[in-house]
Amino acid sequence: MNVTLCSIGDEVRIGQVINTNASWIAAACTAIGCTVGEHVTIGDEASLITSTLDRLCLVSDVVIMTGGLGPTHDDITKDVVAAYTHDTLTESAEWRSHLNAWMSQRGRELTERNQRQALLPSRATILPNPHGTAAGMLLHHNGTVLVVLPGVPTEMKAIMDQSVLPWLAARIAESTVASTTYRTLMTVGIAESSLADLLGDPSQFLGTSTLAFLPNYLGVRMRVGATGTTQQERNDELDRVCSYIYERAQRFIYAEGEHSLAEVVGRLLTERGETLSVAESCTGGLLGGACTDVSGSSAWFMGGMLVYSNESKVQQLGVDASVIDQQGAVSEPVAIALANGVRSRFGTTYGIGITGIAGPTGGSEAKPVGTVWIALAGPTVTDVHRFQFGNDRRITRERSVGAALGLLWKIIR
Repeated sequence: MNVTLCSIGDEVRIGQVINTNASWIAAACTAIGCTVGEHVTIGDEASLITSTLDRLCLVSDVVIMTGGLGPTHDDITKDVVAAYTHDTLTESAEWRSHLNAWMSQRGRELTERNQRQALLPSRATILPNPHGTAAGMLLHHNGTVLVVLPGVPTEMKAIMDQSVLPWLAARIAESTVASTTYRTLMTVGIAESSLADLLGDPSQFLGTSTLAFLPNYLGVRMRVGATGTTQQERNDELDRVCSYIYERAQRFIYAEGEHSLAEVVGRLLTERGETLSVAESCTGGLLGGACTDVSGSSAWFMGGMLVYSNESKVQQLGVDASVIDQQGAVSEPVAIALANGVRSRFGTTYGIGITGIAGPTGGSEAKPVGTVWIALAGPTVTDVHRFQFGNDRRITRERSVGAALGLLWKIIR
């Protein structure tokens, strides 16, 4: 199933709005076995939309379009698609009813401008939008299926999840054409090159499958792809390849699928009935933010403290001022004191302390920019490490979060 993506909107084309829709749709379609061949971003111009569809329809089973379905004059996608498919816009009683209910629930009147959103191509299949007033649409045109979705991410995702992805999955299941299924293994604590060395020559274990290494600041994703005509065939091949990878790298694999390290750590802490608190200097709250990004984290994350200045380290968490004077705030004993201090302050099973030089200023020959000390304090363990994360402030802070969670994961896994 060949899928191409067409994002429509001047605000996306000129970079005023980041195009997260294309990334999300591509990942969702790939996960169910579609082949995503191309992303295109164009402006709100009728001739450009038409010429783009001419090209994409030649190479696509499905074209997924987002944007330009609102009620204002610059939202032209619906009109262009109707003309392109030689259809006419007619009022949909189903969607008019949705609009009336939507406005009534919010104490608003259905204006003439909003009423126009009930005008849809007569041959389109309506894809319900539970979060907005713009209907999703599915149309057939010369052997290609056009899926037309609103550009608002929450609305697009709801329509994709409820209507489009199930439809695509059913078409793939009915097809006898080979497709590819992917499985993702998430790792922490090992560099991309070291991971590749650990696994060895890909030709010795991959066969017809594929393996991609996708590093980021928190770790390395391994994406395994298997191609076959049935899902069972693809699953069997994925099991074979992943078993080989687990045999060699299991100690670095914290999850299968797109799960965050904080999510996995939180689940393990909850299962063990244990808790965490954090003391942050150079990360400025990023570690606490990563923990509280996880739904239900209040069950295991008790809180954190931002102790950026030396005075706050001493006054709030009891770090010995003489230690800071003698060894500096970015040092092993200070990181340990932060971890122990926050653990005691919140009464948690584990405490993490982070202190470092994020840069671009503040470094020295002995402690260059990117130097970070991270300590983990627990009932029976105190683990502390020095890291060197380079001279980019943002990268240093994000890598510190990954390293801190990785230290805890290794202890509780």
